[in-house]
Amino acid sequence: MSSSKIAVLYGSETGNAQDFAAILSHKLNRLHFKHTFSSLADYKREDILRCRYLFIVCSTTGQGELPRNVYETVTGDQKNTLWTFLKKKKLPADFLNHIKTAFLGLGDSSYPKFNYALRIIHNRMVNQLGAKEIFDRMEADEQSMAGSNKGTGLGIESVYFEFEKRIITYLMDRFPTRKVGNEIIQREEIDKELYLEPITYLRIDDPHDQQSFSGGPTTFVGDKLIKTGTITLNKRITAEDHFQDVRQFTFESCDDIKYKPGDTVALYSYNTDQSVERMLECQPQWIPLADKPLSFTNGIPTHLLDGGVVQPLTLRNLLKYHCDFMSIPRSSFFLKIWTFATDVTRMERGEEQMKDQRQKLYEFATDEDMQELYDYCNRPRRSILEVMEDFLSIRLPLEYLLDFFPPIKPRLYSISSTANCNNIELTVAIVKYKTILRKIRTGVCTDFISKLKVGDKIRYKIQQNDLIKEEYRSNPFVMVGPGVGLAPLLSAVRSKVSPEMSLYFGCRFKDKDYLHGKELEDMANQGLIKFYPVFSRDRENSPDTKYVQDVLWKFGEEVTSLLVERKGIFFLCGASGKMPIQIRLTLLEMLKKWGGFKDDASAKEYLRTMEKEDRYIQETW
Repeated sequence: MSSSKIAVLYGSETGNAQDFAAILSHKLNRLHFKHTFSSLADYKREDILRCRYLFIVCSTTGQGELPRNVYETVTGDQKNTLWTFLKKKKLPADFLNHIKTAFLGLGDSSYPKFNYALRIIHNRMVNQLGAKEIFDRMEADEQSMAGSNKGTGLGIESVYFEFEKRIITYLMDRFPTRKVGNEIIQREEIDKELYLEPITYLRIDDPHDQQSFSGGPTTFVGDKLIKTGTITLNKRITAEDHFQDVRQFTFESCDDIKYKPGDTVALYSYNTDQSVERMLECQPQWIPLADKPLSFTNGIPTHLLDGGVVQPLTLRNLLKYHCDFMSIPRSSFFLKIWTFATDVTRMERGEEQMKDQRQKLYEFATDEDMQELYDYCNRPRRSILEVMEDFLSIRLPLEYLLDFFPPIKPRLYSISSTANCNNIELTVAIVKYKTILRKIRTGVCTDFISKLKVGDKIRYKIQQNDLIKEEYRSNPFVMVGPGVGLAPLLSAVRSKVSPEMSLYFGCRFKDKDYLHGKELEDMANQGLIKFYPVFSRDRENSPDTKYVQDVLWKFGEEVTSLLVERKGIFFLCGASGKMPIQIRLTLLEMLKKWGGFKDDASAKEYLRTMEKEDRYIQETW
């Protein structure tokens, strides 16, 4: 069976869906099922005609939207993708009737449009184009990651492994044998000790070559959409004694750019030189080769093209600019590296300790409950680098570096500046906290941002989200944004998206984290907006309200009138989780009390109508 007959495709924004798809791909490879593994966007659309078994794992982002790698390739092409092709109205209703398929959705139940992206893809492929399901679509909730639902069967990992078992059972029932040369043999799993080489990997051109690229200038090739900006301001706007460092971060674009309120900037950050040195120290066999020129055996891996590939291509540069070894490892990482826990020389207890480490790494890779993996990695926020430092028996071959480590993905930040302004402003909360192990953790990108100085350069892309529809620019806007959720709302009020805007902003203290408070008060005094701040830890300045939902309720009759009688737009931004759920519950009660809706069902139906009409906008992260 050729690799074009089976495809494992993913649509993933944060990496969860991609990781589960990668695990499925790994299992199929070990059973000798040749297949294509790709994002939906980078899958060649002509291959859909040859495909017979299609397995899709997809998450949902934003307002029930498709992840970007469903409709845009890593090089920014949106015209020639599979999804663009499948949306063509002229396709017949039986176009995909040659395909047997299965779908797994990873959603977030704190969002109104739970698993909406997968449902869109499923509806088009199955209901409209005739693909045949092997079993019913499966959906999981990212609010139920490992550790929160142990033993209940409700965790996202439980849903995935059921999905995997059904697929493998189905394929093994139909293809129990395989052809090797002229012989038909039983299909059996490859020895678990054997590592499966990726299609393309690194090659050391000449390890004895004296040429070295240490400390030279770097460039990036292969991504024409990348832009460069110059830092013009990097200012802390919270009090020095406040626990959170929030930055007013601006950079001037060197290009003519277009963006609207609700659009985001993708920033391309990189690891520190210190963290790169730590990685080299725990893999000492890499040190003599760190600055030697490298090349690829079979072309540049597709996932490396986003943002461009660093030049010169050396191990040190790849570790710094491309390998996200400061991230929390996923189970697919352990699937690939456990077989390389072979170095006895650094084990105090010799071979016994090496075998213990090897066994533990294998358990992290294969335990379906994932509880131990969660307790070791997720709960203390342990990084890949720290895992490597804990398990010194790991001795990784340099050639497969990019198969082991996930790529550094661009981080997305909502734009705060006025539409189309060449001086792009972001409102960025610097990630820095202590784990349960009392270790300081920082975010790779926000740590990178915090150290940038005026005049420094930054690489970025604009991502257009089309959150605010032009036809609603005359409708009243009700905007709610606690904390740095203010960022996209600030762009909206500065851009005057509506002649009638109400802004409900929440923070802790008026004198510590009242972000852009003076500017917003001035706007309110000028009659440009109605502004309702609330301070959760500051009773003097907020005596009768604590959270934004309290202020919404306080002015509930007015807000309800705007949303119901005048078809207003509700724009909610901020942290995902409890906050958007509480806001939604408050709105439901407001609709029943002041909107003329007699019960929960009718109030919920009205909110769903607002969502369908793009009048309920939720941007949470």
